[in-house]
Amino acid sequence: RAFDVIEARTGRELSMYRLPDDDRATYEMISQGDTIGTFQVESRAQIASILHTKPERLYDIVVQVALIRPGPIQANFVHPYTRRRRGEEKVTYLHPALEPLLERTQGIPIFQEQAMAIAMTLGGYTAAEADLLRRTMGHQRKKVRLLTALAELRERLVGKGISEAIATRIEEDLMSFANYGFPESHAWSFALIAFATAYLKAHYPTEFLMALLNAQPMGFYPIATLIHDARRHGVVVTGPCLARGASDCTIEEQIDAGSPEGNPERDGTRWRTIVPRTRTASTVPAPANLFARHHPVATGDRPVRLRLGWRFIRGIGDQALEALTRVRALAPFRDIADVVHRARLNRSDAIALARAGGFARWEPDRRKAAWESLRHVGEILPLAPSEAGDHAPRKLARTEGIFLDYFAMGTSLDGHPVEHLRRRLSEAGAIDSRDLATLRHGEEVLVGGLVVTRQRPESANGVLFILMEDEFGFLNAIVRREVEIAFREVARRAPFLLILGRIQRDGPVVQILAEKLKPMKPKAALAFRSRDFR
Repeated sequence: RAFDVIEARTGRELSMYRLPDDDRATYEMISQGDTIGTFQVESRAQIASILHTKPERLYDIVVQVALIRPGPIQANFVHPYTRRRRGEEKVTYLHPALEPLLERTQGIPIFQEQAMAIAMTLGGYTAAEADLLRRTMGHQRKKVRLLTALAELRERLVGKGISEAIATRIEEDLMSFANYGFPESHAWSFALIAFATAYLKAHYPTEFLMALLNAQPMGFYPIATLIHDARRHGVVVTGPCLARGASDCTIEEQIDAGSPEGNPERDGTRWRTIVPRTRTASTVPAPANLFARHHPVATGDRPVRLRLGWRFIRGIGDQALEALTRVRALAPFRDIADVVHRARLNRSDAIALARAGGFARWEPDRRKAAWESLRHVGEILPLAPSEAGDHAPRKLARTEGIFLDYFAMGTSLDGHPVEHLRRRLSEAGAIDSRDLATLRHGEEVLVGGLVVTRQRPESANGVLFILMEDEFGFLNAIVRREVEIAFREVARRAPFLLILGRIQRDGPVVQILAEKLKPMKPKAALAFRSRDFR
């Protein structure tokens, strides 16, 4: 999706295998942990690891993809690899023969293929026997079978002259590693997609966001978080509009004021919607040269923006979306009445469109637009005819608009809900996400934000990880089991949290070790639910 719209806008034909894998801007962005929305390396655990390992080439991403997995984590391979990668620990090998097998991964077994190579090189296994060992390790639930296979490996290692102590260490490492160890071939595939998404985010953030939203539901974060993150990176996101736009999100490019193309805005600017061509299998470039250099070309400096699609409006029915798309393809909509009559909207669909600002091209006030659309709905339903009225509702306050946006679309395009609580947070002594970088390890801190995700990984021994968001960025909290029990309902359900805790600093990674949790209650309910992985 992103490649197609980039080609339509710039003329540059991108493909997965023609991206420059040495692009500095992409690696700098990844190394800063700026990977929200990218493939595989967007989780909080991946970001924390990336901030330490600082990937500089594609193979670093290959390792990164495989490193943050239950196997390496439970085998305690992550911290040794990180220390060795940063030059804080000397790379050592249990046996000299392991060096060529593990050199690329700092002496740490990360991939299933390395376990096979160890069995073949040190234990004298045939390729078929090593592959059987790999498949056995992939069935960790069948523990008896795994124990038998690893015990046999240890015996064969000893039989080849490996000391009992080293053979036992290798057996123990592979036992822990057996829990979801990653194949290197799989990691290469994942890393290539991860790099491609990061490249798009670094160079074409608007097109990338469009493609990401149109591919929903997917990924780690709610669409609100994806949109807020993109807006903090300068991406302009506008609301759904029946005068332009479509069911899916679209890209609009500003054009010259005197151009006959596009629709004029109220400020006189003109914008055109980028329509990508539809690719077929025969038009997708074949990977003849896996990493052929194809560096960015100048594409002009015309402003672009993303137009949110109609399908992101809450409450709009599939039948209404199909009708709107069908009749809009025949001719543009002229006004609110034209939309209602041609698509034969019912009351709930008309209200949903008005609430989300879908009629703003003709009536900016969303409540007045709702009255107007309902009046025209009455004309196509078996009700008494209605007459035009002069409605003058009070103008929505900024906070009301933000909360209405969340109710209507699940996100806001003109602010963040924590803005509404900022004064109360400041009066309580809470800091915002921008201040975290200046605090010392162990320092007491009070923070507040909107809960985006809750996670309790199997490898975390019951610890709950809470990711919060404020209007400036993200806040990561660690909630130990005893703290969660003491504040159970708040920790598990409150949409807004106030957390008292202490700074946990590990180099560039800053988190808050929670000691007390308290819910924050805004003046109005927020129509938003965190994504919880527990």
